[in-house]
Amino acid sequence: FYILYDFVYVLKITETFTESKSAKEPGRPIFNQMLKRIEKGEAGGIISWKLDRLTRNPIDSGRLNWLLQKGVIKHIRTFEKDYFSEDNVLPLDVEFSMANQYIRDLSLNVKRGMRSKAEKGWYPIRAPIGYLNNRFKEKGEKDIAIDPERFNLVRKMWDLALSGHNPSQILKIATNDWGLRTKKTKRTGDKPLSSSGIYKTFSNPFYYGWFEYKGNLYKGNHPPMITPEEFERVQVILKRKGKSRPKRHQFAHTGLIKCGNCGGSITAEGKTKFQK
Repeated sequence: FYILYDFVYVLKITETFTESKSAKEPGRPIFNQMLKRIEKGEAGGIISWKLDRLTRNPIDSGRLNWLLQKGVIKHIRTFEKDYFSEDNVLPLDVEFSMANQYIRDLSLNVKRGMRSKAEKGWYPIRAPIGYLNNRFKEKGEKDIAIDPERFNLVRKMWDLALSGHNPSQILKIATNDWGLRTKKTKRTGDKPLSSSGIYKTFSNPFYYGWFEYKGNLYKGNHPPMITPEEFERVQVILKRKGKSRPKRHQFAHTGLIKCGNCGGSITAEGKTKFQK
C-alpha cells in the first residue's frame, strides 16, 4: 500500500507480468495478454517502474492511452508519477513519444558506431570460426584476434578444399577426426559445423583479409588465414560443374538428400508405365 495525502490506498496485485522482449516493437504476447485481462475487468490499473517499461512504440502507446481515456485502465502507477483516466492526456503522450524517440536515437547511434568500426577495418559483428572478438579491450578499441584452438584446423579445411575435397568430405573429417566445434555460447553451447556453415566459410572473404558489412566490402585489419589467390581457386573448385542438361521435369526435394559414402546429391527421374 502507499499513502496519498491523508488516505491509505491498498493495491491488490492480481498478477505480475514479466516479459523479456523489447518494447520497441508491437505484438508482444505477454503485454497483449495483460491488456486483454484488463479489458475483461480482471484488473483496473497497471504498476510499472517507468512508462518506457510498458511501451516504446507508437502502436502500443496509443492502445494504452486509449484504454486509459475510456476508463478501462483507471490508473497507471510508476515510481515517479500517477496517471488517471480523468487527467490531461498530453503529458502521457509526451512521455510515450520521448520513450519512442529514445529507442530510435539509440538504434541510430549503434548503427553509426558499427559502421564507423567497419570503416576502421574491424569486423563489427561476431567473427567467423577461427577468429575471436577481443572483449578485453576498451569500448571502441575491440579488435579481432586469432582463435588459438580453431585457427589451424580451419586452415587445414582450406588446404583440403584446395586439394580437391568436396565440402561434405571436409565437414566429416573436421568433425569426426579433428573434433572441430564452433565457439561455445550461453544459448547453444559448442556444436559441430553445419553443412551450410562450411559453405559459408569457403565463400567468406574475411579469411583473405576483407569482410562484407551492410552490402559494402571493407579491408580488414585482422590477420588473414589465406591469400586472395587461394580463395579464388577454392571458388573455382566449389563451382565446378559438368555439362548442363536441359530440365524437362521438376522434382521436389532433389539435392537435399546426400549419399552417405561419396557425399553426392541424390536426384530423381521420371518413369512411365505402359499397360499392355
